[in-house]
Amino acid sequence: MQEQLRQNNCDRTIATDKGIDKGDYLCATIFVVFNAAWYRAENEGHKLEAYARLRKRLSGGFMFVNPPMKDPDVERIPQIDLVTQADIDRIAAARKLRPDAFIFYQFTTCLGERLWVLRGLEQILMDYLLEPRFAHAALDLLLQMHMDALDKILPLPIDGVVFGDDFGAQRGLMISRGIFTTFFKPRLAQLYAKVRSAGKVVGHHSCGDNTEIMGDFVDIGLQVFHPLQPEAMDIRKIKREFGRHLTFRGGIGTQGRIVLGTPEEARAEVREAVEVLCQGGGYLMETAKPLPEETPVANAVAVIEEMSRVMNYRF
Repeated sequence: MQEQLRQNNCDRTIATDKGIDKGDYLCATIFVVFNAAWYRAENEGHKLEAYARLRKRLSGGFMFVNPPMKDPDVERIPQIDLVTQADIDRIAAARKLRPDAFIFYQFTTCLGERLWVLRGLEQILMDYLLEPRFAHAALDLLLQMHMDALDKILPLPIDGVVFGDDFGAQRGLMISRGIFTTFFKPRLAQLYAKVRSAGKVVGHHSCGDNTEIMGDFVDIGLQVFHPLQPEAMDIRKIKREFGRHLTFRGGIGTQGRIVLGTPEEARAEVREAVEVLCQGGGYLMETAKPLPEETPVANAVAVIEEMSRVMNYRF
């Protein structure tokens, strides 16, 4: 099974002996190098602590705890260098390891989630309504940090940049579309434009149901959307309405048959999603989310085998 994983799917285990972080992952054609600005607080001083060591590990994920900013004070937001030499070295190592791969550099969190870490989810959701001047000023500061980061990474041997901000819940958005278009759309437009002006591909990661803002993503120049969770979004509708504008990564569900069904049902989950999303091109095959720990081994093997088969358009 491990050999199949190395040859045919994503492998996060090749990492450290080749200078690649274990959080990065390699697929058949794509290499994703993750920005890890909030993972390094133990080694890089107190300024990073506002973005790090605030994560409580849970089964299958984590949650942010003890947000440090109790008051809406922009001056208390740490201004940090998001791209360190370690990230630059990891990009170089990734390119050396796979000179033929398409390399994305991904900001694991971006504007909204960094502010969420600082203020806490409930508080920042209230800030958009009750403290809009603070929210705008804070997002402008974070935007400049990311623009500065792009200055460092765009000349490097990468092919694209992914911005990570989750806007979707399982059913609908976590914020209104009005909040998105007021606070996020114009700032994301600046980030996307900077990436595209450098001749790179721009992607966005947003979990959950993003149906209501897919048109907004297209408006501001998004090219690749991830992860297109079928449990939250109608992949047939999204492909039909936005497939001529966007390439999709993901789309293979990990909350249903792959975890709870038989191996054959797991194969069907892969096959049916790929049949929909590969029509006309514009699809990068992967599961929408990593397989949960409780996935039966037989089902995991079935997923790998089926992905290896349908990647050659054998349905």
